[in-house]
Amino acid sequence: MRRRTFLRTATTATAAASAGVFAILKYPRGARAAGWGAWPSDKMDSIIPADQLATNVLELHINGGMNAWDTFYTVPEWGETEFTYVNQFAPGAGTFGGQQNRDERFATCGFDGDLWVPSNINDGAGVPLFLGPWVYPLRNRPDILARMRIVVQRHGNVAHEGANPLSFTGDSLGQPRLAGIGTAIQRYFSENPEVGGGLRAVPYSYVLYPGTGFSTFNSLSASAVGFHPGSARPLGVTVAPNSALSNLLARTGPYDRAAFDTAITYYRQQYEARFRPGGIGAPARSLERGNYEYADFARRHAPDLQAVLPATEFDPIAPPGTAECGGATQRPEDMPRMQARLAASLLTRETDQARYVLWIDTGINPHPNGGHDSHTLHTIQAAQNLPHTMAALAEIISPAGPAPGQIDLDRTMVVINTEFGRTPTRQEAGGETGTNHWPWGYVTIFIGGPVRNPGCFGYVGYDPGGGEDGYAVEYVTPAENRMMVLQAMGIYPFSSQSYAVGDVRGGVQDEVEAATRVRDVYLGLG
Repeated sequence: MRRRTFLRTATTATAAASAGVFAILKYPRGARAAGWGAWPSDKMDSIIPADQLATNVLELHINGGMNAWDTFYTVPEWGETEFTYVNQFAPGAGTFGGQQNRDERFATCGFDGDLWVPSNINDGAGVPLFLGPWVYPLRNRPDILARMRIVVQRHGNVAHEGANPLSFTGDSLGQPRLAGIGTAIQRYFSENPEVGGGLRAVPYSYVLYPGTGFSTFNSLSASAVGFHPGSARPLGVTVAPNSALSNLLARTGPYDRAAFDTAITYYRQQYEARFRPGGIGAPARSLERGNYEYADFARRHAPDLQAVLPATEFDPIAPPGTAECGGATQRPEDMPRMQARLAASLLTRETDQARYVLWIDTGINPHPNGGHDSHTLHTIQAAQNLPHTMAALAEIISPAGPAPGQIDLDRTMVVINTEFGRTPTRQEAGGETGTNHWPWGYVTIFIGGPVRNPGCFGYVGYDPGGGEDGYAVEYVTPAENRMMVLQAMGIYPFSSQSYAVGDVRGGVQDEVEAATRVRDVYLGLG
């Protein structure tokens, strides 16, 4: 083919190709005309009122496992005699291989005030809960505490590699439907323009991975799509100075960009022609062709994404050095604050605003095992990493309504999640200076959005005489946790490729009862 004919043919075919991708993605096979995830009109009694819904969600994942006992589920008298729970590293509990005890470490870090403070929240058994030493930055924010709900969780997967996918998706490894919650949110807004969305090249969902000190532990499952189309995949962003993604979006290189785009358009049309029987009529539907078309659509609109993720968003933030908690930082930059800054930017944009951002946090000084996985030196690691991350989170939450670069809790729901908790007793290995994995009783925190009053769902059993210490008695599962996020945004959790009524416990009989239980009991809106 002559070059002039080639260019003319490719150019005139572009509009038709764009129409094809829109049709494939907006109305996939078997989809309802209202769009995936739209709340059925005959089940509106179970939806959260529109004026209480979250506009978007920031999820902070404490990668490696957050200890509930010295953070959000502190009961000071638990383990005072046995030296367990928050008291396992207390004065008088023994030696810790040169590690400071809990009280000494709290003082070394320069935290003012009491070791723990009342949260004014009782658990499901009526036990008053306190906020522990390592969430100190949030204790100084009454606006945050007034919108906080503690949710007790439990599952049986003791390994990071299985627990991370479970916490991100609500499904276990090996389940074909396994998909990150950001995938559902991306698809919902792409296919429901009437709720302020519609197909666009700039994502609705992002997963922010730390650029250094990160052991994945299957965390890439946060971007899994399961049975959803490829266009629903969240954008994974590695946060690091001189971001490779930012460089790629600039599309610099020793080639003619316009000629390259024209060639891709031509070859795409050649590929599409194979789906037209006899060369006429509309092309046959194909999921893989739809995924390919969307990828090319996003490529052609790369400048839109470049405006959302400019190189300046990845500028390094200097670490605190040796001033914070008596220890030098191991990273060349303050990764939690870099991730927090980017998350706030994505969630507060005037245009192309994100609807979901997952910030996978490994702390300012990741434990050698990875992130917050404090098998050894728990007190030192927790004292450095958790307060620093909580401070980075608090800094991007506006104390009073919308503010530049800060999220507003009336619009944005914050979820503090983790793959599991930490043991209520010291770990046997490592000179008993750390804690082990504990999926049988831990907490997730929901702040803002539809959560209007502080509270708690569930409780952990405590038996000082032995037995199942630290096991959750009343709790939600990871699947129910994920439904809470969807429902907080008005997304129907029982759409195809998502969850089933059987994923909700409590003897529910149908979708209305299941959604109502999630709304009224778990989210506390009843």
